[in-house]
Amino acid sequence: MTGTKTGAQALIETLQVSGVGTIFGVPGEETTDLMRAIEASGIEFVLCRHEQSAAFMASVHAKLTGEVGVCLSTLGPGATNLVTGVADAHLDGAALLAISGQGSRDRLKRMSHQMIDLEALFAPITKMSRTIMNPGDVSKTVFEALRLALEDRRGAVHISLPEDVASAETEADLPAPEPACPAVFDSSGLDKVAQLINQATAPVVLAGERIVSAQQADALRRFAERANLPLATSFMAKGILPRDHNLTLYTVGQPEDDHADKAIQKSDLVIFVGFDPVEFSPERFCSDGEVISVVIDTVAPRLDAGWQIAAQVIGDMRASLGYLGEALSSHTFDRAEEMPKIAETLLAYERAVLSQPSQKGFHPVQLCHEVSEILTAEDTVLSGVGLHKLWIARHLHPRVAGQLIIPNGLAGMGLALPGSVAAARCRPEGRVFVLCGDGDFMMNVQDMATAADEEVPLTVLLWADQGFGLIDEHQGAQGPDFGFTNPNWEQLAKSFGWIFTHATSRTDLAQALKLSSKQPHLILAPVDYESAGGMPALAAA
Repeated sequence: MTGTKTGAQALIETLQVSGVGTIFGVPGEETTDLMRAIEASGIEFVLCRHEQSAAFMASVHAKLTGEVGVCLSTLGPGATNLVTGVADAHLDGAALLAISGQGSRDRLKRMSHQMIDLEALFAPITKMSRTIMNPGDVSKTVFEALRLALEDRRGAVHISLPEDVASAETEADLPAPEPACPAVFDSSGLDKVAQLINQATAPVVLAGERIVSAQQADALRRFAERANLPLATSFMAKGILPRDHNLTLYTVGQPEDDHADKAIQKSDLVIFVGFDPVEFSPERFCSDGEVISVVIDTVAPRLDAGWQIAAQVIGDMRASLGYLGEALSSHTFDRAEEMPKIAETLLAYERAVLSQPSQKGFHPVQLCHEVSEILTAEDTVLSGVGLHKLWIARHLHPRVAGQLIIPNGLAGMGLALPGSVAAARCRPEGRVFVLCGDGDFMMNVQDMATAADEEVPLTVLLWADQGFGLIDEHQGAQGPDFGFTNPNWEQLAKSFGWIFTHATSRTDLAQALKLSSKQPHLILAPVDYESAGGMPALAAA
């Protein structure tokens, strides 16, 4: 692509040749040239009602497609509104490019209307934050940003485009993007890993989100089954093993000790596969030095995360797991009889809860069960953040790995509703379910309008308790009461063109979840955390 073009046209052309098909954002005066370039391109622009929502949508798009999600804002308040969503994507390992407009170059570093140092603002929450000062540098800067977003540990990058750079013309050619380098299989260290596993009496596997984003969940399952290794996952890696599998240890990450924690603490070796300490600190298991660790990943592990790393293999995880599966002999563990009891205990607890009638509202397990029962492999579930997230992480059962998105790095409230719009757009073959509390839902309630405008069929199951349940749990009886008033949910839903259902029984809920419609659907489900014991805990099972 040669010839004269503006900086804005160069930026959009670079995104287009890099495979970007969608940009989520809110326009502004300083992004006028960018919006014109988008309009003239084949890239679709999704108009959001808040920049934070745009960043959350781009993050979910990245998680579900494996591509870079792109969001756009104007300068000043538009850019600051992006920050939470960008930071959330960065900590969750989602490849995201945030583009912000900016005032002209002669206003930079000066006290001027709506002007702040955007490069500095985004630097702590991105892999790269750069203000483009020359229109001839636009394409190579964008290519570099996209490369960094996808490289090693995926994350967020930020580009700020001053309005006079966007409108200035350049004759710089658009270079062809460099192909991504595949993860390299490095067998050095694998023999040591195999030796350590063979020598262990009770090794366990702890899988993280990167095994899912690398699309190697099936390879890990085959490895665990072949070597007879019990397997636990982080919240974001749920679904590698089915809920009744004899090797499953369910999830780790609850604030209080859970069954999986107890099992791992009794092991003598933890095999971390695609696990990022930002999901959950390994110190819970490894701080005493008695439990050693081996790491299998595409990214070198952080050495300050509290684990005792005895060996590591960095590179293609499928090849690493295949090599190890061949190298390991079958194991019989001294504590093998304890492992199936974890799934048995939790499933027995679920059966007991499901046999009880609802009291002041639904038990969290009942809500998780009804959604789990209706899921197909093509569906997507997004969780909000709050007390409900902990119950979902423990008792919602995905059909496949990657089906459940739980914000767990920054754990920012407000992702689920806008994120579901992106999910419905990029996975039209399945249904999209949102499970969130009323506090989480109200964080970005304005993007009910975006869902209606986009005509995406999604279902929100609203766990309503009129309070911040997780905060109340931590503060205890002596803390202040943060109860709040909710809107009239039926009037709210209908005002945005949504379908509304108030579920008061499990029969109501099951029927509402089965409803198929081209309109977004809000299901109100009062939740009774008090009778459930508050947070999930050992005592509750």
